[in-house]
Amino acid sequence: MMITPSKKNKTTSVSTNQQTSSTFDGFPLDLVMKIFGRLPVNSIARFLLVCKLWATIIRSRDFIISFPLGSCSSHEPRFLTAFSGLDIKEGRNLKEKRWYFFSSSFISRSSCPLPNPVYHTHYVNGLLCIGYGQEQFIVNPTTGKSIALPRVRTRRQVAISFFGYDSVSDEYKVLWMTEAQNGPHFRGPSSQHQVFTLGVKKRSWRMVECSIPHRPWSSGGVCIGGAIYYMAQTGTTNVSQRSLMRFDSRSEKFDLVTGVSPEILLNENQYSDVVILNFEGKVAITTQTSHTFDVWVIDPNDEEHKWLKKLTFNVEPWKDLFRCIYIKGITQTGEFILAPKDYSPDNVYVVLYNHYTDTFRKINVQGNADNDFKPKSVVKGIFFSDYIESVRLL
Repeated sequence: MMITPSKKNKTTSVSTNQQTSSTFDGFPLDLVMKIFGRLPVNSIARFLLVCKLWATIIRSRDFIISFPLGSCSSHEPRFLTAFSGLDIKEGRNLKEKRWYFFSSSFISRSSCPLPNPVYHTHYVNGLLCIGYGQEQFIVNPTTGKSIALPRVRTRRQVAISFFGYDSVSDEYKVLWMTEAQNGPHFRGPSSQHQVFTLGVKKRSWRMVECSIPHRPWSSGGVCIGGAIYYMAQTGTTNVSQRSLMRFDSRSEKFDLVTGVSPEILLNENQYSDVVILNFEGKVAITTQTSHTFDVWVIDPNDEEHKWLKKLTFNVEPWKDLFRCIYIKGITQTGEFILAPKDYSPDNVYVVLYNHYTDTFRKINVQGNADNDFKPKSVVKGIFFSDYIESVRLL
């Protein structure tokens, strides 16, 4: 006797699909995106498995850029805190450490394992690029997911990387370059400039041409309008002039923007690294002497490319309260983020300086109660300013 499929069950299945489709047909797409945009990340991840239509909406560029709804209009500071090795007992030297991420919005509370050590960390538009030499990783702190980029092929020992994003093409790119080691006390200009584009089918590094002899002298960089800005030493002979370099992520071209005068960088009392920032859409560098911070701003679109001292502020009256703090970034509302390099596990905080009102405020950073870690000593924290949550899939 031959058994045939039940027509009743088949009809019910089709009816359910039609009902799901008709539910979306009754609402405008922008309304559906607004509803999704107010949901937590774990719900969005589950919705990817509901149906193809929901997955298409969540993976769309418009939804990724707008998520979470209302984050760009908030006046509260948005920053991300990253710690590594919080769950490792003292005396243990592991090849891999777990990184913990905590955002000020409480949306990003995730962790992921990454190799140890990690030297260069860069943030742009919701994603992190974390690398050490030939090893480079892309991390989404919102989802806790990470991917390893193909290992860079090179024989050079000294390397440095930067991270950029072009909103027009919606592309992330990693810029990676090596340095020629000419003796123990001299390094020549960078060479073997390579670029990796995230999300393309061919996952490989590409060589790009650079006709400007230079060598990055700081791992810090900033991405503004699709261009990566970083400090470098330039020159045709001994590569000694301090300058501001630019790499356009769209055209993949290098430019020497302008030099940096010795009066800005060679102060004998200066003891911290120069920090490069996005200050109201312009490139800015900060220098620190004792408890005083100077902020220098340049407009790259200005023909003269002059550095102007935008402001100076002093934290000496609060030195006993804040310990040794350094500039880590600027919030979307224009407040400078200051934080120490090391923390005790029960006292993690940032200090925000408002240069408009000349006031300071302290914000405690809270971890996730679900993470069971109790470090016994001080830990190093990394802060990323103007952080936005992202549901972009890696």
